[in-house]
Amino acid sequence: MRIYNVLEPPLETGSAKPDPVSYAFVKEGFSWPALFLGPFWVLWKRMWLVFLAYLAAALSIGVLADALPEAISFVPPTLFILLFALEANNLRCWTLERRGYRLVDVSFGDSISEAELRFFSRETTAAPATPPPAEPKKAPPPFTPPPAPPEAVEIVGLFPRPGGGMP
Repeated sequence: MRIYNVLEPPLETGSAKPDPVSYAFVKEGFSWPALFLGPFWVLWKRMWLVFLAYLAAALSIGVLADALPEAISFVPPTLFILLFALEANNLRCWTLERRGYRLVDVSFGDSISEAELRFFSRETTAAPATPPPAEPKKAPPPFTPPPAPPEAVEIVGLFPRPGGGMP
């Protein structure tokens, strides 16, 4: 099972609800296309700021790798590519949120079409957006002190008069 973040697009003027086709489903976790096609994947997803940051980081890491001994010079670029592939889908969510999308749900399925089916079937059977008006709470009855105990003619116990004192 895969988990997908569901991002709702911003509302267009004059519409009450966004077009279901424009929802974005972004898979959680590792991105294989970002691992093998890093900068091309970023451009394909139209993530311009991420592309610029990717280039700056790749150039910096390339300079760092040149300063390292040849035996370990492959480590920083490899770690960078792996880290980018781990965070690529989170960067995609960040880019979409900058464009006005908002996270509305999390869905799951073996494929993206199954996750879409689950999300939209839940959305149509969900409760109305506005809850029904609640019944007004009844005010508690006013406080009335308990009636005073009647005076006993004869006192039974250790004290000869009511109130517990000695004469």
